Amino acid sequence: MAVIYRVTPFAVIKILLPSQDKEGLVNAVETFDRQHTGFHDNAFMVKESIIDYFKGKPIHPPWGWLETGDLTKLQQSVLASTADIPYGELRSYRDIAVAVGRSRAYRFVGTTLANNPFPILIPCHRVIRSDGSFGRFGGGSDLKKKLIERETG
Repeated sequence: MAVIYRVTPFAVIKILLPSQDKEGLVNAVETFDRQHTGFHDNAFMVKESIIDYFKGKPIHPPWGWLETGDLTKLQQSVLASTADIPYGELRSYRDIAVAVGRSRAYRFVGTTLANNPFPILIPCHRVIRSDGSFGRFGGGSDLKKKLIERETG
């Protein structure tokens, strides 16, 4: 997993999930012209939050550090609604669409979450299809299934 950030002022630009395609992951990191990876106190705290998640501790997105300026207000509201899903609970794409006041925009919700720049911090893996199937996930369907199973035990 890589945390890509801007130094001044500090902002998390993207979190990249582990990938079987190591070359693709390296290329993804290199595509960010404002990026830094490595050590920064705030990036360390973000990393610790992600580790806490895997230890089963509830985490809260560090909204002040997440760079969301390139997202529309509706996309931001989708991410905020998704972030409100409690650990161990699931919602459907339709549930999120209703929560943001756009009951028929469940495909928009799916597209927004497919492009979620902050997986784990914004738990898009907790959003599934209305029929109960998992749907897609940036880290792959196997990882999504494992994350859901980890939380729902």
